[in-house]
Amino acid sequence: MTFPVIHSTLDPQALTKEIGARYDLGQPIRCQLMSRANNDFYEVNAGPSRYALRVAKADFRSGEEYAFEAGYVHHLYENGCAVPAPVPAKDGDLFFEVDAPEGVRAITLMRWIDGQNLTKALTAEDAKNSGAALARLHQAGRSFYTAHSRDIDTIDILKERMPDLLTMLDHDLEHRDFYEMATEKVKEALRGIAGRSVRRGAVHGDFQFANIMKTGDGSIAVLDFDTCGIGYLAEDLFTFVWRSDMEIKNESINEAFLAGYESVNPLTPDEKENCALFRVARDLVMSSTFAILINRV
Repeated sequence: MTFPVIHSTLDPQALTKEIGARYDLGQPIRCQLMSRANNDFYEVNAGPSRYALRVAKADFRSGEEYAFEAGYVHHLYENGCAVPAPVPAKDGDLFFEVDAPEGVRAITLMRWIDGQNLTKALTAEDAKNSGAALARLHQAGRSFYTAHSRDIDTIDILKERMPDLLTMLDHDLEHRDFYEMATEKVKEALRGIAGRSVRRGAVHGDFQFANIMKTGDGSIAVLDFDTCGIGYLAEDLFTFVWRSDMEIKNESINEAFLAGYESVNPLTPDEKENCALFRVARDLVMSSTFAILINRV
């Protein structure tokens, strides 16, 4: 019997042949594994050009969701945003799929961006520029249209993921009861947003410092659109704030980030009123997400 595989590593030589067949690139083509995680990344050199190749975890998302992401990032690139845009294949597709031992894996060839990822040592100026960059993504996303659906519904996410965290806390009833109560209150509050001036549109979904890069000229580039979709614009801000709360613990960084965002795309009064809700909701989403990732690669 062949032992089951959770997460395989695709052979760089086989990927080189696949890329050469699917894309009109310079020669020679070389492919080298850079990192393995939920998504695996390879560096691709084709003649004088450099690319990044993302190999997604098997059956992690649907083809519909990958098509939304690829189309959205391509749209942002076409509208002047510094993002790792997918490279169209010869047939025009922005990603392709291969059968791996553990299932179907989606593969995207992306434009390379040179720079340094931000860290928890980022400055207030970095935070302000990052906020402005997110605002520009949101503005560019206003004209994005796709037939592919990818909604971000925090209520549904909590319904799906929170049971895993509650199960982990069966031995700690005090904390289990707290998370259960907090989740119900947050879901109730989120339902109350309907009909208010809280804008929805294309959002990044995980805009935090590890997914932000400072390029050589000091400008901001944005990476990792793996969890993008249609959601509340204001809620997207609190993906940054949550990571900052966890690792930076300096409210002045959050204030600079929000100020940078509002310098480009001011929040409505209703959005400001719901900032605290979005901040708590993000904490619940991430806590429950960590619970479901136990024993997964």
